[in-house]
Amino acid sequence: MAQASVLNKGLTFILNHNLTKRERRALVELRECPDIVIKPADKGSSIVIMDRQQYFFEVHRQLNSNKYYRKLTKPIYKETQQEIKDILANLTKRESPRAHRFYILPKIHKNPDSWTVPGEIPPGRPIVSDCGSESYRVAEYIDSFLNPLSRKHPSYIKDTYHFIEKATIHDTPSRGN
Repeated sequence: MAQASVLNKGLTFILNHNLTKRERRALVELRECPDIVIKPADKGSSIVIMDRQQYFFEVHRQLNSNKYYRKLTKPIYKETQQEIKDILANLTKRESPRAHRFYILPKIHKNPDSWTVPGEIPPGRPIVSDCGSESYRVAEYIDSFLNPLSRKHPSYIKDTYHFIEKATIHDTPSRGN
């Protein structure tokens, strides 16, 4: 295997290449080829090599769709950047944030013989409460976008009543059958 010395933050590391010089050169040539586009696949950890014209055909097809995109008369990133800064400044602005609070929920369902002090002190599930902290409002804001999405997922269960409702809809076989 070919080795190369790399200087990183004042330290020297030896890299063992898993490709020969010829294979590395071929990859560089492939990457620089103007007729193709190399991208990771949407799923499956594969690499896709596409004809450049076919790639841009799909790019233009999607961008010209009025269903998801609309043409802007001018770029909006400067205004958007300022709006985001203002929103984040407002969300993180808190006159007197409180410290995060640590507590535990006792695991009394565990066998008392396996408790921290057997039969006396049950182990606890650690919890760090973020309520009222410096990051609480930002998390709440992000959650306002994620919550509606999570409710659309087929595995979403709102509460115990919703679980019972979903469980009774499905015909489950009894244990003896």
